[in-house]
Order: sequence, then C-alpha cells, then structure tokens
Amino acid sequence: MAFTAVSYNILATAYIQRAWYPRTPALILNPAWRLPALVQYLAKLNADLFCLQEVEPESFVALRVSLSDLGYAGEFVRKLAGRPDGLAIFYRSGIFDWLGARVVAFADGGGFAHDSGYVAQLARLRHGDKTLGVINTHLTWDPPNSARELQRGLRQIQQCVAEYRLTAGEADGWIVSGDFNVAPEGEPVGLLRQAGFDFAHREFADAVTCNMGGSARMIDYLFHSTALSAAPSAPRRIDDQTILPSAEEPSDHIPIMAHFDWLD
Repeated sequence: MAFTAVSYNILATAYIQRAWYPRTPALILNPAWRLPALVQYLAKLNADLFCLQEVEPESFVALRVSLSDLGYAGEFVRKLAGRPDGLAIFYRSGIFDWLGARVVAFADGGGFAHDSGYVAQLARLRHGDKTLGVINTHLTWDPPNSARELQRGLRQIQQCVAEYRLTAGEADGWIVSGDFNVAPEGEPVGLLRQAGFDFAHREFADAVTCNMGGSARMIDYLFHSTALSAAPSAPRRIDDQTILPSAEEPSDHIPIMAHFDWLD
C-alpha cells in the first residue's frame, strides 16, 4: 500500500522582512493572500502526508479548516522560548490513522546562554497493517565556518538520531522530514545516513529547494528507513534568480514530494 509524502517550509509571516524579498510584490507577502494561496497549493499537491515547518498557530487553523473539507486531519506543535512558529503534520484520514505523538525539545544550548526553543515532532500513524513513524523538524541555521561545538543544528540532529534509536521499534518504518538548513554534504545529513536513512532526492544532483540570499541550494529533505522504498518527484527547477515567494510559489522554499511503498 503506497502513499505520497511532502516536506515543505511554508514561511512564517513573523519572519518576513520586506528587505529580504525586494522582488516579491507586497501583495504576495500579505498573509491575506498567502494563507489562501498555501491552502490551494497544498490541495493541488494532493499528497497523503504533509510535514510542514514554520507553521504559525493562525496558519495551522486556516490550513486545518480548509484541508479538513478535503479529508485531512492535522496536528500542530509550537516551538518553545517564545518563538512564533512550529511544526505541523497533516494526513489523509482515509489513508492514515493517528496513533499518537510527542514533542522533543532540543537541548542545544551548549556554549549559548539558553536552548534555541526548536523542537521535533515525533508521530506514529497506522497505514494499513503497518505503523509509520515520522520525525518532522526544522534545524537551526548555523553561520558558515561555525565551530563544531557551536553548531546548534548539529546538536539538534544528533538528538533526533538518539530519539529515533530509542523508539525505532515502535514503528515498522520511518520518515524524517524537514528544513535542515544544510546542503546534502553537511554533517547532519551524514549522521542520518549513518543511522540507516537515505534521502529520497539523493539522485537529483541539481535539485534545489531554496534560494534565500540569492544562493540556490537544497536544504529540505525526506529521509526514509530501509523498510520503505522511495520514488521521488522532481522538484520545480529554481535558480539564484528565481523570485520566491511569487504568485506561483507562496513560500521561499519549494516543497519536495516522494511516493513511498513498503518493501514487505
């Protein structure tokens, strides 16, 4: 029994600064336009499972109200430390049954005064006779050439891997999704691969999912454990000059999608 999954950073309104998107019309950045556009965008993707990042409470409500009419249910967790956004998983009710979830608050303070407030959403869903585990997260961006001991994103993925190893037996197969804020050659990606995961779009060498700062790169992922096979959909082509957000793309990220199937 196959299913489709999407990982997508939908861009929190609280993080929009006009100076960062000088070529995007002001109307496109207005939540009165963007939220309905996001709903329509997700509906057209027609996935069975959506793992979303940078979801604000009001965005979650708008998405839940609209997507419920299309047969989806959703769960939301907010970041800590007063951050305005969080994570959400939406699933097609006719395909999945929600079994439960918990929030992992990252202990990533290290050399900093406090933890970042970033979290991971760990969920279990029934899919036919199988249980699917899902880790949905958004890793902190670390400045280039940061000392390893000061890389919050690295600490966060290390904690994700540790949590996975503690709970791996609770599901038949796993997906790890999210905005990792690192390229495929980054250490967080390598740690997940060492833990037995592969990312669905690994063969798409030229795929990119974001061009913040005029630098197109792949930083969004759908990882899967060996219990699942993945047939990735080619993401839309963007480059350094692509305008994001735009009338066609309501976020500054491109969603990634893959078709998954159980291997036994």
